[in-house]
Amino acid sequence: MTEASAGLTAAEVAARLGVQRQTVYAYVSRGLLPRTVAEDGRTSRFDPADVERLRKGARTDTEGELHTLITTRITRVSDDGLLVRGRDLVDLVNDRMPFTEVADLLWLAGADEPWPSPSSTGAVEQRPATIDDLRIRTAMVSQQDPLRHDLSPHAVRAAGRTLLTELVHGLPGHATHIDGSLADVLWCRLVGEPGTPRQRRALETAMTLLVDHGLAGSTFAARIAASVRADPYSVVSAGLGVLGGTLHGAASHAVHQLFVEVDGSGQPAQAIGEARRRTGVIPGFGHAVYRRQDPRYRSLMASVLDAWADDPRLRHVHRVRDVVNERSDAVPNIDLALGALTWLSGMHPDAGEVIFAVARTAGWLAHAMEEYDEPPVRFRPRARWMGSATNVSR
Repeated sequence: MTEASAGLTAAEVAARLGVQRQTVYAYVSRGLLPRTVAEDGRTSRFDPADVERLRKGARTDTEGELHTLITTRITRVSDDGLLVRGRDLVDLVNDRMPFTEVADLLWLAGADEPWPSPSSTGAVEQRPATIDDLRIRTAMVSQQDPLRHDLSPHAVRAAGRTLLTELVHGLPGHATHIDGSLADVLWCRLVGEPGTPRQRRALETAMTLLVDHGLAGSTFAARIAASVRADPYSVVSAGLGVLGGTLHGAASHAVHQLFVEVDGSGQPAQAIGEARRRTGVIPGFGHAVYRRQDPRYRSLMASVLDAWADDPRLRHVHRVRDVVNERSDAVPNIDLALGALTWLSGMHPDAGEVIFAVARTAGWLAHAMEEYDEPPVRFRPRARWMGSATNVSR
């Protein structure tokens, strides 16, 4: 009897895939691996060809079924560095390239394409800004653009500049006390006072480092929207819809709250333990891509430490980092530095999500322009039916 005709046992499948037997049956329950029942009515048998297809697909019990590879010339994300259009993003920060110039670099813009002035610089509503304000403002700016369905690169860049300008200037919060960059205006909206040049520089550093990060969940959503030829504002709306997850753009909120609790109790280990119990993770640590370091964390934290060098609260930031390093090998990520920035500056805990969303808008539009050059509707995964027809009405 040949192997193909007899089939493989669960133990043999587990050995070929390098997993436990219970994982094999998890594949079966999820429809990833067909099986047959042997003549004894109890033993499962598996077709070697099905096992090989699963093995080549490199699926694991935690990776899920969707595997998509997208070719891009925008950003390369790896432990060796974060490159944007072939240039190291940390180097751009060190060279003090403004956020708007980094956005133009992403969009392959020419020097003759200026950024617009805001449509209004009047009074703003006095309350903390949230990501919902960005969603509403995006819809309003879209409604006012009769050429929003022009998907040419020049038109998308123009829409992006207008949108980012209107998003920042239209946020609720505090009046703008200085006439400066988008980062300066955003600082005043979120803080309510000019702060120091180094503090405003820390915010611009955060915006630059968050501008794009490959195919994160919100960026993939933006590319799907662009694939069906959604206009640039709809692309941004798609990204905003995904960004608000606590494991994505809203992650710095938990970090901010952690620092508040440590400052109040003076017990970093206890606060970290409570945060992990509530969320299942240690806020500000670990990353799905980086194994050695998140280069954005080191760059932003250096800027934060420089801006608040004389602030005694910095000891809490150091203590949280040290306690986690003693008990875990999880690397600190940019959310730890972003949460420190929003806390030390006196911003609202939701401010980190707003900063993240404003910055990533530039990246979403860069990916939209790239996707507009691809064949349309190319993201159409198939669903594997796992339900039962027994409850269908007759």
